[in-house]
Amino acid sequence: MPNDSEIREPRVGRLTTPDLVIMKKPSQVANVSQSRAVAPARVGIGAGARHAPAFVQLYYAIEARRTTNDPLVVQFIAPTSGNGSSTVASGYARVAADDCADPVLYVDCAGFEPGRNTNSVEPPTLVEVLRHGLPLSDATMPVRDARNLSWARLGPGPRPLLSMGADRLQTLLDMLRTHHPVIVLDSPPADSPEAAALSRYCDGTVLVVEAGRTRQTEIEAAKTLIERLGGQTVGVVLNRERGVMPRWLSRH
Repeated sequence: MPNDSEIREPRVGRLTTPDLVIMKKPSQVANVSQSRAVAPARVGIGAGARHAPAFVQLYYAIEARRTTNDPLVVQFIAPTSGNGSSTVASGYARVAADDCADPVLYVDCAGFEPGRNTNSVEPPTLVEVLRHGLPLSDATMPVRDARNLSWARLGPGPRPLLSMGADRLQTLLDMLRTHHPVIVLDSPPADSPEAAALSRYCDGTVLVVEAGRTRQTEIEAAKTLIERLGGQTVGVVLNRERGVMPRWLSRH
């Protein structure tokens, strides 16, 4: 990712920014693998029941914060790893896909090493098709067990966000907006600086925290970093909640 002097003015502001709110997600749907939560070939959280009510609530809570009808880029990020942000992003994307006329796109922004799975052919990443001037559709695949939902990887390598300049990232998101009404960015945790910097190019960032595990200082540090880098937090999802809300969360 670029340094501050290289960052041009982002296109944000399609979501309002009220005080942080808690949008709970039930623990019984929190057991989906963090890795590729809406990968094309796996059965995910929408297979047993159409949608968990908490994901529907999350979707409409974000919709209520819209300020325009323009395509929306939403980032899901956790302060640290292991909080279930991929599962929450997946659930939100599935509900959005059912509510939109055009395909919703889920983008896996985590790194990976190409060719590690020799039993399957990986599609090119969004970065690769942009670099070679190929259609963006070459990098997307339909999610098998979801309606109207597509999936793509951002780029190859362990930290793909580091290999993208500001102009290339902005160009990519602008192009995706012309094809998808909602783009869901499932990003690495905020303790990776480039992941926090990604928030600058989104319309809003949702923090995912784990009940009884994520510390207040970690939430505050992630929120401060995101806003210092030009992003905006629009809510907090309390994941794997067991019915007891930590006292410090009640202050938001």
